[in-house]
Amino acid sequence: MRLSRLWNGRWNSIRNKIFISTIIFLIIPFILTFNWTNKTLENVIERKIGSSAQESLYLVNLNIGLFLEDMLRSSVDIATNPSITKLLKEPESYSRYEKLRLNDTVLNRLYSSYFTNTYVTLFDLEGRWLSTSYLPEQLHEQYVGADWYKEMLNKPYRQKWMFNYNERLYMDRKPIVTLVKTITELQSARNIGMVVFSVSEMDLRRYLGGLNGEVYLVDQEGIVVSSLTKSMVGQSLSDASYFHAVQVNKNGQEIIEKSGEKWIVNYGTVDVNGWKLLQLVPYDTVFKEIFDIRRANWIVFVLILIVFLLITLSIAYQISKPLKLLRKRMRELEDKGFHSTLSVSGPQETASLIETYNKMVKEIRGLLLRVKDEYEQKEDMRFRALQAQINPHFLLNTINNIKWMAYIRNDGEVGDMLSNLGGILEGSIGRGGSLTPLRQELDYIENYVGLMRMRFHDIELVIDVPAEFMEQEVIQIMLQPAIENSLIHGIEPLGEPGRITVSAHIEGALFMLEVSDNGVGMADERLAEIRLGLESEESRDEGITRRIGIRNVHDRLRLQYGELYGIRIYSELGQGARVRYILPVRRASREDKP
Repeated sequence: MRLSRLWNGRWNSIRNKIFISTIIFLIIPFILTFNWTNKTLENVIERKIGSSAQESLYLVNLNIGLFLEDMLRSSVDIATNPSITKLLKEPESYSRYEKLRLNDTVLNRLYSSYFTNTYVTLFDLEGRWLSTSYLPEQLHEQYVGADWYKEMLNKPYRQKWMFNYNERLYMDRKPIVTLVKTITELQSARNIGMVVFSVSEMDLRRYLGGLNGEVYLVDQEGIVVSSLTKSMVGQSLSDASYFHAVQVNKNGQEIIEKSGEKWIVNYGTVDVNGWKLLQLVPYDTVFKEIFDIRRANWIVFVLILIVFLLITLSIAYQISKPLKLLRKRMRELEDKGFHSTLSVSGPQETASLIETYNKMVKEIRGLLLRVKDEYEQKEDMRFRALQAQINPHFLLNTINNIKWMAYIRNDGEVGDMLSNLGGILEGSIGRGGSLTPLRQELDYIENYVGLMRMRFHDIELVIDVPAEFMEQEVIQIMLQPAIENSLIHGIEPLGEPGRITVSAHIEGALFMLEVSDNGVGMADERLAEIRLGLESEESRDEGITRRIGIRNVHDRLRLQYGELYGIRIYSELGQGARVRYILPVRRASREDKP
């Protein structure tokens, strides 16, 4: 309620409404659209960047896969070399010199574009070894005594990928990526030894340089095998919030919170051994340019908004100023006796409004003078009408006195004539305006026909109107012109007893009242002439003789109810005539009843 009063009071002005409407219907939708477009654009770019990052990650993943496959291929070449298998099956058949020569020709001659250095070690079932690098006895015993080592030797065709970071096999103590593979005899499917093929983690790290952000190659336990951040090598990522999704899915993208910042995590799986390749990129770094563009857009938008609001306020003020002056003068109009005018100024619409106001003031002054004169004339006419009303009532009372004198003297015919004349006169005076129930109109017609029987002796009046229609609203003295025309123009030339029938029925929302006779009817030319006279506008303002009759009733019906209603005339020569009155179905009000 308070907001409604505020709106209808202080804010109910053109200037404020223009300003508020501009904000509601232009600025707010623009801000919402602008924000929605930015969000949509950000999501699209995020997907595009994610897709591009996945493609870059796929290429690095492919190179790492080729790197590991080359390790596997080299291990298979060693395991299937006949000299190696013979050495493992019959170690006594090789002298120390032959073993060194075999080491140099087979194990040290593995050339690959992926490796800068390799570490290859052979173990037989007794734990004896042959290696390209020096293997301390203590580290040898740790390897041979490990549970995984024993488990692998017990089953053929086994291989295991390892990352040696804390537990080293060689003296140089460098982090290495190792593939351990059993050497199995094909004929007996029995293990005869094991090959340990290792490469430096540095060889693997150089393939990660093509990716931005933090990049990690992680094994199944979450240990970082290789990374561009050297300090992270060997660290565990298994406790990271995103690592479970990385383990479950083969590849994808996650948005995470890390150290209070938003990060994008892209990941993929190396098919050779199931290790995961991770890329962590700060969200703000990826979308920095987008944020800069958005900030610039908002600054430009705010500046445009300020300029736009200033222009809007200026336009609203220019429009409202002359209107306020016009409102002030209109309030003073009555006090100044409608002699207040304004100088025409302002925009075209406002100037036109002021000009119209000046014309209106001038016309109001003329109307006031005219109304004053008309009021004086109406008061004079009202006085005259009250005087004139005495005369018909005096005449009606006189006729009633003469009627009863005739009945007293047993002159019934004269008495009936006077009774019918009195009924007609009483109906023509009117008691409740121009509308009356159909019952009263039919009483008036019966009196009228009774009086006309003095001239037309053989007249039969048939009223075929159901009792439920008797309260239908009609206009006074509506049927008399049609019955008079039937008597004079239809039945009198017939030279035979005449019959006039009044009937009624309802069609939808229309009330149909018909007056028909058995007279001579009329020719088509005459009927067309009468119908044209009913609809023509030319004769509407002619003398009173033209307005009394059918045309008068037709015009009254249309003025009272509308253009849809009125009179329709039907006739054929020698077949009589029908006059149909079309009215709305409406019950007469109490004020219209006698």
